[in-house]
Amino acid sequence: MNQLSNQVNTISSLEVAEMLGKRHSDLLLEIEGRKDGKNVGIIPALLNGNFPLSDYFIESSYKDASGKSNKCYKITKMGCELIGNKQQGEKGILFTASYVKRFNEMENHIKSKAQVKDNTTKLKRLEIMDMNARTRQANMLLKIQQEN
Repeated sequence: MNQLSNQVNTISSLEVAEMLGKRHSDLLLEIEGRKDGKNVGIIPALLNGNFPLSDYFIESSYKDASGKSNKCYKITKMGCELIGNKQQGEKGILFTASYVKRFNEMENHIKSKAQVKDNTTKLKRLEIMDMNARTRQANMLLKIQQEN
């Protein structure tokens, strides 16, 4: 959810609620809508529009302090953009700035890990090339000694 990784980067709905300064239950109402139809919700609107839900929200759960399992969502960058577009004023601006920063941090972390792996691979290749050159040199010296 790409050359960086096959894994989709997400932020927990708990973290998003904190960024927005909202109760998690209120955010879930925005995402899921209300049963009485007073608030359609993002997920029902996406489903009605035939959008793949997993591009935006991935249902998950967490355990609270008492050990009770509760519903939450892993929210993709596109899901955060949808939530951010529903917010108005300073709260919307601050949330957008926060989630953009958070996703950029995740992407930079993945890129740096890939760079370290790439550098390690290059170093191993150089070591192998050096070992091969030394082996060729030793073989040439051995051949010269055998000819004399």
